[in-house]
Amino acid sequence: MQNPSCSSQYDKIIKENMNEAIPNILIGILGIQTARAEELAERIQHTKERIPDQLKKIADDSGETFVLHIEWQLKNDAEMIDRMLEYRAMLRRKYRINIRQYVLFMGKTTSTMINRIEERGLKFRFHLIVLYQIDYKVFLASEKPEQKILAVLGDFCKEDPETVLRKIIEGIKAKTNGSLAGQRHMNQLRILVQLRNLETQFNHIMESVSTFFKEERDPYYIRGFQKGTEKATIKAAIRASSEFAERLIEGTDLTDEVIAKLAGVTVPFVKRK
Repeated sequence: MQNPSCSSQYDKIIKENMNEAIPNILIGILGIQTARAEELAERIQHTKERIPDQLKKIADDSGETFVLHIEWQLKNDAEMIDRMLEYRAMLRRKYRINIRQYVLFMGKTTSTMINRIEERGLKFRFHLIVLYQIDYKVFLASEKPEQKILAVLGDFCKEDPETVLRKIIEGIKAKTNGSLAGQRHMNQLRILVQLRNLETQFNHIMESVSTFFKEERDPYYIRGFQKGTEKATIKAAIRASSEFAERLIEGTDLTDEVIAKLAGVTVPFVKRK
């Protein structure tokens, strides 16, 4: 089962980035040529409140106006079909125009979710898009770093994962020039690589491109600083033990063995004093 705190991290990344990434996703992934887009309130109040991941009012290049509803899904959910049907009914009632619904599946396994209902008196379907079946280059080709980071969820097309990760990192670097935004996107990428079990490759690459961030803000520099702090603490503890041993030697008649035990040092260490 996915850790709830991890799921909330992924949700946060999607919400932070999608306003910038959505224009390219509409064209490259959903095949929607947009003439105009308008934000819609994401809360739907009816008998109970529902909060869709993304809602937009879209006017496409053919002149059709519709509500675009997108859900980002991390794992298979047997109730997704019912949730989407419920959303559809609420959105239709509120906006009174056509609704287009998409579920973008971020998982690394095959989706087992049902995306259509065909019953007597009821026919319903939504579009189910599995990100790992989409060529990662579709995301990487974007000018927006918010979409480039999604390349890690795409199909690597048998390329070496570390090679692909390096392309993604270099792509973000080229578009952000080491800015604070670049650091934020890199931290988001660090979280997303966990969905593909690529943490080791990511860490290896980041350690080789340390000039990307200013050292004092770089998480890898911070990690090194923390290690340095730990070493300093150990050195201080050793120094304190040494001083304590010296005081015991000078001020008591205790044996070397007893002094070593009290000071937390070895007997040879005491004898050298």
